Amino acid sequence: MKKNITLLFPASFFTFKGNWKEAWLFPSFRTQTIFTLTFLAFLGVFITPFFAYIQSAPGFVINDPILNRLPVQDFSVSIFLLIYSVIILTVVNISTYPIIFLKCIQAYCLLVTIRIFCLYMVPLNPEGLMIPLNDPFVGRLFYNGTVITKDLFFSGHVSTMFLFFLVIPFRSLKYYFLTATILVSIFILIQHVHYSIDVMAAPFVSYVSYRIVQHIPCRIS
Repeated sequence: MKKNITLLFPASFFTFKGNWKEAWLFPSFRTQTIFTLTFLAFLGVFITPFFAYIQSAPGFVINDPILNRLPVQDFSVSIFLLIYSVIILTVVNISTYPIIFLKCIQAYCLLVTIRIFCLYMVPLNPEGLMIPLNDPFVGRLFYNGTVITKDLFFSGHVSTMFLFFLVIPFRSLKYYFLTATILVSIFILIQHVHYSIDVMAAPFVSYVSYRIVQHIPCRIS
């Protein structure tokens, strides 16, 4: 039975407690984990009023030649199935590797911080044919059910999925994550949720965030 389970979970899944207990003994890891989780909590509190501001702030519309050539179709269900499958697989498979998990959270915090700055500096209005993408979980948790349509540059969904593609250490999952990221990018464009520049810029910012946190020293034996 255990052999079948390890096809879905890494072998270290069964040493989860021991891995974290050992890593917690190292001051550098302990300090960075506490700071990172505190900053993540701050972002969670800050993001709700910030997106409320973004939604009410004036912006401009881009004449996007790529969107102009695409049909309009609702792929909301497919988008969220792909997004949440990637999130669940990432959490399950890296939670037993303390350093990888910490670096993932650090990169995500940096990614969100850069996105907040970009949204503030580049205020955009959605394209006229946009079909809103209403996240059933995040929307209720952070936005009180309000549909946010002006968080455009750059795509949060695409950048997060590509970040998880970079972080995940298993080749088989990398193939799936990359495929899922490409499909979500296409579906988002067809749904006219983002401009093409929002989608194209997302992987670049993810890569920069990932590479930056790799240079933050945090070693455990």
